[in-house]
Amino acid sequence: MRIPSCVLIVLVVTGCLLTAGCSQSTLQKPETSITQPAITIPATTAITPNISAQPQGVRSMRDLIAFVDKAVVYARGNGKEKTIAELNNPNGQFTGKGPNIFAGGYDGTTLAGTFEHEISGKNILYLSDPFGIPIVQNLIDAARTGKGLVSYHYREPSMNNTIQPKVSYVVDVDGTYYISAALNENTGTEFPASGMNETAKNRTPGELVSFVQDAAGYAKTFGKEKALEAFIDPKGPFINGEMYIIAYDQNATNLAHPYSPWIRGLSLEHYTDQDSVATISELSGVARRGGGFTHTTQRIPSGESVVYAPKLHYVIPVNDSWWIAGSILNPDYTQLRSGNLTNIRTRNQTEEQFFTLVDRAVRYAKENGKEKTLAEIGKPNGAFGDGDLVVWAETFDGILLADPVNNDMVGKPFLNYTDPYGEKTTIVGIDAMRNGTGFTHAMFPDAASGSVAPVPKLIYMKPVDDTWWIGSGTYGVQVQLKQAPA
Repeated sequence: MRIPSCVLIVLVVTGCLLTAGCSQSTLQKPETSITQPAITIPATTAITPNISAQPQGVRSMRDLIAFVDKAVVYARGNGKEKTIAELNNPNGQFTGKGPNIFAGGYDGTTLAGTFEHEISGKNILYLSDPFGIPIVQNLIDAARTGKGLVSYHYREPSMNNTIQPKVSYVVDVDGTYYISAALNENTGTEFPASGMNETAKNRTPGELVSFVQDAAGYAKTFGKEKALEAFIDPKGPFINGEMYIIAYDQNATNLAHPYSPWIRGLSLEHYTDQDSVATISELSGVARRGGGFTHTTQRIPSGESVVYAPKLHYVIPVNDSWWIAGSILNPDYTQLRSGNLTNIRTRNQTEEQFFTLVDRAVRYAKENGKEKTLAEIGKPNGAFGDGDLVVWAETFDGILLADPVNNDMVGKPFLNYTDPYGEKTTIVGIDAMRNGTGFTHAMFPDAASGSVAPVPKLIYMKPVDDTWWIGSGTYGVQVQLKQAPA
């Protein structure tokens, strides 16, 4: 992605918590393109979690982990056959006593769903969420690591079928099947940043880099075990206001988080934030490339609203097996500590709007060919302009192919473009396509409106084939009304 129009928590399910109309999923790995068959769920058997039945006793990720772990202990003590019968028993001990517990086999077969008995025995391996992110495949992938968090979105009937983020916790039982359950993202996210308030000291990128480098030096000098202990010590040297150190291995398994100790040992490769951005996977990718900067968001309560402020991360690999990172509120957006939105641009398009625009453009390209599609994308008033939204196209080696806002930059390379904060945005976006999401956070000037200052932008990129892709995005800070706990 080039300068022009483009210039983390907790989650995994009841294996299927989506309504009818789940989309076909196209996944791209670094050297492999895999097109999965679509799954169609009749409207009469829409796979939707009974969120209203979620009891008061399960309000946080810690509660959810304890709830699922209890079911796993039962499963390991009583055998698979008895466990599946109990989970499918309308009057069983796990029915109505917690969120929807789901059990699935590693071949994609549904074994049990405490509120969704009609899908028992069906294979839903290729079930995707409304943004094409594979739900069951990600559950299986996380379960094979032992336990993990998985994110996805679903259409919430009680909220006018708007797309809402969900977080699941999944655990392997015996190598043949897994158990999981989920929370709404706004209910379950518990990854606070200490000091993220009105009186906190603002930090510079230089201070952040020095902080993380000191932590990496400590780890290399004193070893992994002692370093991890120091990173979670509330009185230690690696918690300084809102700056603190997180640690993960190269498989995105958490090793240390001082404010969320309950995620230690969990795989977060398939965790995404509320915008479908795979934050931990993204940080792991930066670490594999030798370290550097990238952006995520920080959830800040403000009155009756929640503001998702841009958060700048700096990542360093300690060695080939694990990495550390620290973060600060983006230095140009520190007023958001107090929820102050004065002169701050906020989003006026939804994630669904520009996802749909890109998806339509990709389908057009596959039906009409590259030449005709690029000509159409390049038209300022072409078929793929939708108000403030536009699409652009690039090759996987970063050459701009078409851009209706900046036609004069077509043919120029942007693979190694770095934003003002040090993030290699094009490379980060390509990684996002390959890890199965396609969504990234970035900071760009809004060329269409004449802005020269970097503005937060949520971007979606989707491959047409193995050589080129199409992207779009929306500018501004996301602001949402607080949702009542489910």
